[in-house]
Amino acid sequence: MTRKQVMVIDDDSVMLLLMKNQLEALYDVVTFLSGAEALEELNRTDKLPNLILLDIGMREMDGYEVLGRLKASEKLKMIPVVFLTGMTDEVSECRGLEMDVVDYLKKPVAGKVLFARVQHYIELYSDVENKGKLDETLLAAIPEPLTERELETARLMAEFRSDREICDILHISMPYTKKLVASVKEKLKLEKRGDIRRYLV
Repeated sequence: MTRKQVMVIDDDSVMLLLMKNQLEALYDVVTFLSGAEALEELNRTDKLPNLILLDIGMREMDGYEVLGRLKASEKLKMIPVVFLTGMTDEVSECRGLEMDVVDYLKKPVAGKVLFARVQHYIELYSDVENKGKLDETLLAAIPEPLTERELETARLMAEFRSDREICDILHISMPYTKKLVASVKEKLKLEKRGDIRRYLV
Protein backbone atom coordinates (compact mmCIF):
# COMPACT_ATOMS: atom_id res chain seq x y z
CA MET A 1 0.00 0.00 0.00
CA THR A 2 1.27 3.47 -0.89
CA ARG A 3 2.05 5.51 2.19
CA LYS A 4 0.13 8.74 2.66
CA GLN A 5 2.13 11.95 2.57
CA VAL A 6 2.07 14.75 5.14
CA MET A 7 3.64 18.12 4.41
CA VAL A 8 4.78 20.29 7.32
CA ILE A 9 5.50 23.98 6.76
CA ASP A 10 7.15 25.81 9.67
CA ASP A 11 10.08 28.23 9.88
CA ASP A 12 11.23 26.55 13.11
CA SER A 13 13.68 23.79 12.13
CA VAL A 14 13.42 22.15 15.57
CA MET A 15 9.63 21.91 15.23
CA LEU A 16 9.99 20.42 11.74
CA LEU A 17 12.36 17.75 12.99
CA LEU A 18 10.13 16.96 15.96
CA MET A 19 7.04 16.50 13.79
CA LYS A 20 8.92 14.47 11.22
CA ASN A 21 10.16 12.12 13.93
CA GLN A 22 6.66 11.77 15.37
CA LEU A 23 4.95 10.99 12.07
CA GLU A 24 7.42 9.22 9.80
CA ALA A 25 6.74 5.76 11.22
CA LEU A 26 3.41 5.74 9.35
CA TYR A 27 3.60 8.57 6.80
CA ASP A 28 5.97 10.03 4.25
CA VAL A 29 6.77 13.42 5.76
CA VAL A 30 8.09 16.31 3.67
CA THR A 31 9.12 19.53 5.40
CA PHE A 32 9.63 23.12 4.34
CA LEU A 33 11.03 26.09 6.25
CA SER A 34 9.03 28.63 4.22
CA GLY A 35 5.63 28.90 2.59
CA ALA A 36 7.16 30.16 -0.66
CA GLU A 37 9.34 27.05 -1.03
CA ALA A 38 6.42 24.77 -0.22
CA LEU A 39 4.13 26.46 -2.76
CA GLU A 40 6.82 26.26 -5.42
CA GLU A 41 7.16 22.51 -4.85
CA LEU A 42 3.40 21.97 -4.75
CA ASN A 43 2.94 23.76 -8.06
CA ARG A 44 5.80 21.79 -9.62
CA THR A 45 4.98 18.24 -8.49
CA ASP A 46 2.22 15.83 -9.48
CA LYS A 47 2.39 14.04 -6.12
CA LEU A 48 0.36 16.17 -3.72
CA PRO A 49 0.29 15.63 0.04
CA ASN A 50 -2.75 14.12 1.71
CA LEU A 51 -2.53 16.70 4.50
CA ILE A 52 -0.64 19.94 5.18
CA LEU A 53 0.35 21.05 8.69
CA LEU A 54 0.90 24.79 8.39
CA ASP A 55 2.39 27.18 10.95
CA ILE A 56 0.62 30.54 11.14
CA GLY A 57 3.38 32.71 12.59
CA MET A 58 6.07 32.48 9.92
CA ARG A 59 8.13 35.56 9.19
CA GLU A 60 8.35 35.99 5.39
CA MET A 61 4.95 34.61 4.40
CA ASP A 62 2.56 33.78 7.22
CA GLY A 63 0.18 30.84 7.29
CA TYR A 64 -2.83 32.91 6.30
CA GLU A 65 -1.14 34.00 3.06
CA VAL A 66 0.00 30.46 2.28
CA LEU A 67 -3.52 29.15 2.91
CA GLY A 68 -4.98 31.89 0.72
CA ARG A 69 -2.70 30.91 -2.15
CA LEU A 70 -3.57 27.23 -1.72
CA LYS A 71 -7.30 27.98 -1.84
CA ALA A 72 -6.86 30.21 -4.89
CA SER A 73 -5.30 27.36 -6.87
CA GLU A 74 -7.50 24.87 -8.72
CA LYS A 75 -4.76 22.29 -8.34
CA LEU A 76 -4.14 22.77 -4.61
CA LYS A 77 -7.39 24.00 -3.05
CA MET A 78 -8.69 20.56 -2.10
CA ILE A 79 -5.67 19.64 0.05
CA PRO A 80 -6.83 19.70 3.70
CA VAL A 81 -4.85 22.10 5.89
CA VAL A 82 -4.42 22.04 9.67
CA PHE A 83 -2.99 25.18 11.28
CA LEU A 84 -0.18 24.96 13.81
CA THR A 85 -0.25 27.95 16.11
CA GLY A 86 0.83 29.43 19.38
CA MET A 87 -2.06 31.90 19.09
CA THR A 88 -5.02 31.26 21.33
CA ASP A 89 -7.28 34.22 20.61
CA GLU A 90 -10.71 33.68 19.06
CA VAL A 91 -10.16 36.22 16.25
CA SER A 92 -7.15 34.28 14.90
CA GLU A 93 -9.03 31.00 15.06
CA CYS A 94 -12.14 32.37 13.34
CA ARG A 95 -10.03 33.90 10.58
CA GLY A 96 -8.58 30.51 9.72
CA LEU A 97 -11.92 28.73 9.88
CA GLU A 98 -13.43 31.30 7.52
CA MET A 99 -10.65 30.42 5.08
CA ASP A 100 -11.65 26.75 5.33
CA VAL A 101 -8.80 25.40 7.44
CA VAL A 102 -9.93 22.04 8.83
CA ASP A 103 -8.52 22.33 12.35
CA TYR A 104 -6.15 24.10 14.73
CA LEU A 105 -3.39 22.47 16.74
CA LYS A 106 -1.88 24.53 19.53
CA LYS A 107 1.90 24.39 19.80
CA PRO A 108 3.64 22.63 21.38
CA VAL A 109 1.62 19.61 20.23
CA ALA A 110 1.78 16.42 22.29
CA GLY A 111 2.95 13.49 20.16
CA LYS A 112 -0.13 11.33 20.68
CA VAL A 113 -2.48 14.24 19.95
CA LEU A 114 -0.59 15.11 16.77
CA PHE A 115 -0.62 11.53 15.55
CA ALA A 116 -4.32 11.05 16.33
CA ARG A 117 -5.36 14.28 14.58
CA VAL A 118 -3.23 13.58 11.53
CA GLN A 119 -4.58 10.04 11.28
CA HIS A 120 -8.16 11.31 11.62
CA TYR A 121 -7.86 13.86 8.82
CA ILE A 122 -5.87 11.55 6.54
CA GLU A 123 -8.70 9.02 6.82
CA LEU A 124 -11.41 11.65 6.51
CA TYR A 125 -10.02 13.06 3.28
CA SER A 126 -8.52 9.86 1.89
CA ASP A 127 -11.12 9.65 -0.88
CA VAL A 128 -10.59 13.18 -2.12
CA GLU A 129 -9.32 11.82 -5.44
CA ASN A 130 -12.87 10.54 -6.04
CA LYS A 131 -14.39 13.85 -5.05
CA GLY A 132 -17.89 14.43 -6.30
CA LYS A 133 -18.28 10.92 -7.75
CA LEU A 134 -21.25 9.59 -5.85
CA ASP A 135 -22.38 5.97 -6.21
CA GLU A 136 -25.76 6.27 -7.92
CA THR A 137 -26.68 2.68 -6.96
CA LEU A 138 -26.21 3.43 -3.26
CA LEU A 139 -28.13 6.68 -3.57
CA ALA A 140 -31.02 4.91 -5.31
CA ALA A 141 -31.30 2.50 -2.39
CA ILE A 142 -31.92 5.11 0.32
CA PRO A 143 -35.50 5.16 1.68
CA GLU A 144 -36.18 8.81 0.85
CA PRO A 145 -34.59 9.98 -2.43
CA LEU A 146 -32.60 13.20 -2.59
CA THR A 147 -34.20 16.12 -4.40
CA GLU A 148 -32.25 17.67 -7.28
CA ARG A 149 -31.07 20.49 -5.01
CA GLU A 150 -30.04 18.03 -2.31
CA LEU A 151 -28.15 15.95 -4.90
CA GLU A 152 -26.24 19.05 -6.02
CA THR A 153 -25.42 19.74 -2.38
CA ALA A 154 -24.36 16.12 -1.77
CA ARG A 155 -21.97 16.26 -4.73
CA LEU A 156 -20.38 19.41 -3.35
CA MET A 157 -20.15 17.85 0.09
CA ALA A 158 -18.40 14.92 -1.57
CA GLU A 159 -15.84 17.44 -2.86
CA PHE A 160 -15.34 18.41 0.79
CA ARG A 161 -16.66 21.89 0.11
CA SER A 162 -17.48 24.16 3.03
CA ASP A 163 -20.98 25.58 3.60
CA ARG A 164 -19.72 28.93 2.33
CA GLU A 165 -18.44 27.39 -0.90
CA ILE A 166 -21.71 25.50 -1.43
CA CYS A 167 -23.62 28.72 -0.80
CA ASP A 168 -21.54 30.61 -3.38
CA ILE A 169 -21.49 27.85 -6.02
CA LEU A 170 -25.25 27.23 -5.90
CA HIS A 171 -26.03 30.95 -5.47
CA ILE A 172 -28.29 30.35 -2.49
CA SER A 173 -28.55 31.84 0.99
CA MET A 174 -26.52 30.49 3.90
CA PRO A 175 -29.64 29.45 5.88
CA TYR A 176 -30.88 27.47 2.85
CA THR A 177 -27.41 25.95 2.43
CA LYS A 178 -27.38 24.78 6.04
CA LYS A 179 -30.89 23.36 5.61
CA LEU A 180 -29.82 21.39 2.50
CA VAL A 181 -26.68 20.05 4.19
CA ALA A 182 -28.71 18.95 7.22
CA SER A 183 -31.26 17.26 4.94
CA VAL A 184 -28.55 15.39 3.04
CA LYS A 185 -26.98 14.21 6.29
CA GLU A 186 -30.35 13.03 7.56
CA LYS A 187 -31.36 11.17 4.40
CA LEU A 188 -27.94 9.54 3.99
CA LYS A 189 -27.70 8.75 7.72
CA LEU A 190 -24.43 10.65 8.08
CA GLU A 191 -23.34 11.14 11.66
CA LYS A 192 -20.52 13.42 10.53
CA ARG A 193 -20.21 15.40 7.32
CA GLY A 194 -17.11 13.47 6.23
CA ASP A 195 -19.05 10.19 6.39
CA ILE A 196 -20.31 11.00 2.89
CA ARG A 197 -17.17 9.20 1.66
CA ARG A 198 -19.19 5.99 2.14
CA TYR A 199 -21.19 7.04 -0.92
CA LEU A 200 -18.20 7.75 -3.17
CA VAL A 201 -17.60 5.49 -6.16
